[in-house]
Amino acid sequence: MTPDLALDDRPAADLGPNQFLIGCEDARSRLNTPALVLDLDALEANIATLADFGRAANVHLRPHAKCHKSVAIARRQLAAGAIGLCCATIGEAEVLSRAGIPGILVTSPLATAQKIARFLRLARSGGDAPIAVVDHPANVAQLAEAARAQGLRLRVLVDIDPGMHRTGVASADACMQLVADCARRPELRYEGVQCYAGLGQHIVGLAARREYAEGMLARLRGICDGLRAAGHAPPIVSGSGTGTFALDAGAGLLTELQCGSYLFMDNQYCQLEYAGDQPRFARSLFVQAAVVSANHAGFVTVDAGLKHFAVDGGAPVVTRGAPPSAVFAYMGDEHGRLDLGAGAECLALGSRIEFGVPHCDPTVNLYNHYHCFRGEMLVDIWPVDARGS
Repeated sequence: MTPDLALDDRPAADLGPNQFLIGCEDARSRLNTPALVLDLDALEANIATLADFGRAANVHLRPHAKCHKSVAIARRQLAAGAIGLCCATIGEAEVLSRAGIPGILVTSPLATAQKIARFLRLARSGGDAPIAVVDHPANVAQLAEAARAQGLRLRVLVDIDPGMHRTGVASADACMQLVADCARRPELRYEGVQCYAGLGQHIVGLAARREYAEGMLARLRGICDGLRAAGHAPPIVSGSGTGTFALDAGAGLLTELQCGSYLFMDNQYCQLEYAGDQPRFARSLFVQAAVVSANHAGFVTVDAGLKHFAVDGGAPVVTRGAPPSAVFAYMGDEHGRLDLGAGAECLALGSRIEFGVPHCDPTVNLYNHYHCFRGEMLVDIWPVDARGS
């Protein structure tokens, strides 16, 4: 067992205050908290499960990096067979591109001159050219003009609004017109369509989620059939997510899946009802906190609060170190209250509690590092490379 080190004695390559615990067999009980904890066995099993599903269903995987923002995780997804990674932002795309990650699809439109210039830098950097999405004629013109000025030809998908009214063309006619606009411009290479139906991913009931997915797929199939009849058959049809991937892949329409949260399985996805034969994923992501105050009967205070969990998915749930029935409530930026229930034995100061996170993507973005465990041993610490990007 490695002795505890003062902060000034840490190795030069600073991976945070827990770096000295790498290799320690009892590190999980000695972390400086709050800490983002990643169970490598569960993570690797989740990656393998979706990869196996994709091969069996004859559909490609282009997982979404907005979930993990990690070069180390992206490389593991590629090693398992993914054809590339989706990025929500140009910043994420830059981080992954610098690390040599191929097959990058930026899933949000790049509508400002600054973001387009950054995308063009990626496009001319060599290697596998990134793909942009477009949903408006003005954006198509912007990209084409910028590409023409630099002698580039950009890969593009037309983004289709699935009913979220967030991004995407609003109708089949608008999609047809935009595809034709892209196809006639020599500076752009039309490669297909994107339709990410995010509203269906968190529908808890299987029957309701299936009904939603079937409706969206029917609409998308109609659009793709129209494009094919017009001579613009989409080589790429990209979409789906952790909640509907099995339903979507079975329709034989999508050529690739954009699942992201399957890696970690947050509270929202763990609540879903799944079909009996659908692949299952395990929780792999946790936040560890410590009891910092225990002066009242029935509850304790831990050192994780609003700054340590995304708050849009309900409260964190106890997964380790306290009764599963214990209830967490936010008590400010740095603190949380853990109600243990009437008659429960009080937890000692310094006790470690691990929580399943409410919403994984924005929770990850609150941390600098993943603490990667196999059992009680801290195997490695990975930076959240694209944090804030």
